[in-house]
Amino acid sequence: MYATEEKKKQSDCSISLCICTMNRPEDLEKCLESVFQSKVKPDEVIVSDDSPDPEPTQAIVEKYPAVTYQTGPRLGLGPNRNACIRRVQSTHLMFIDDDVCVPPDCFEIAYELIAQTPESVVTGYEMKHRSWEGEGTVKKILPHNADFWGTMKIPINDSDCCSVVMNSTIFPVSLFKEALFDECLRYGYEELDIARHAVALGYKIVPRDTLWVNHYQSLVDRASNWDRVLASQLYTTAKAYFFYEKSIPKALIYTLIAPLKVTAGLIKQKDPRAIQKGVKATVSAYQHFFSRKEKGFVSKHDSYPLVEASQ
Repeated sequence: MYATEEKKKQSDCSISLCICTMNRPEDLEKCLESVFQSKVKPDEVIVSDDSPDPEPTQAIVEKYPAVTYQTGPRLGLGPNRNACIRRVQSTHLMFIDDDVCVPPDCFEIAYELIAQTPESVVTGYEMKHRSWEGEGTVKKILPHNADFWGTMKIPINDSDCCSVVMNSTIFPVSLFKEALFDECLRYGYEELDIARHAVALGYKIVPRDTLWVNHYQSLVDRASNWDRVLASQLYTTAKAYFFYEKSIPKALIYTLIAPLKVTAGLIKQKDPRAIQKGVKATVSAYQHFFSRKEKGFVSKHDSYPLVEASQ
């Protein structure tokens, strides 16, 4: 619908761009401006809004008639990403945060990449701008595989990539006919979990350094979600060992030791609430794990003890 005819002739593939947003209308406006100033535009743009008050976001979206707006489930990033997936009409999709700006050739490159590997997940990198660390603070974020503790720090290569940079990743929609985002994950690690799930289902993740975005990290609602990251890390890592790798000994060792390591790390950082945060993260992780069939771990793959993906 929005890609150039030349690009459509080169490939039968199409791209839906999904933007999950909450309480950041100013950031979203800059994001959409960058998208519609692109040389080649995505076939579909969906904004899924988790804001308690949707009016400011709607006012921004109304400036762009080509954008499809929907109210999100207001249950966190995992559920909101799934709400987007159920709406898409294309063969491929990309997610970007509302504080991301894409370069002018982003989608032109994306179409070229999916024409080369239409059945693979393709991931790139992001340039992360953190204003609170000082003006001009920029860091290149590449995909890294997770170590035993679930920390994404192991460099990847073309033949062994089990992680993605969410803001610069192209997913084939066929993946989401087999697996959706874990709805227990309100914030943090949902990108690592879906990458591991994809690999377990037989999808290849292809890293490409031509695909990238600028991520101007907003502080809006970020601090309130930081505590959730520890629980997400504990939960997704234990889940990966139990279900994706099917290594019960490894999973049991992790579930016993990892909470202690997390708490020790907080104590080392001299966090006055270290023990409280460690216990809270551990309890939340266990709650996620034992509720995954009801609200989180969604897949149609026969070898996983899961519920079916709802459509």
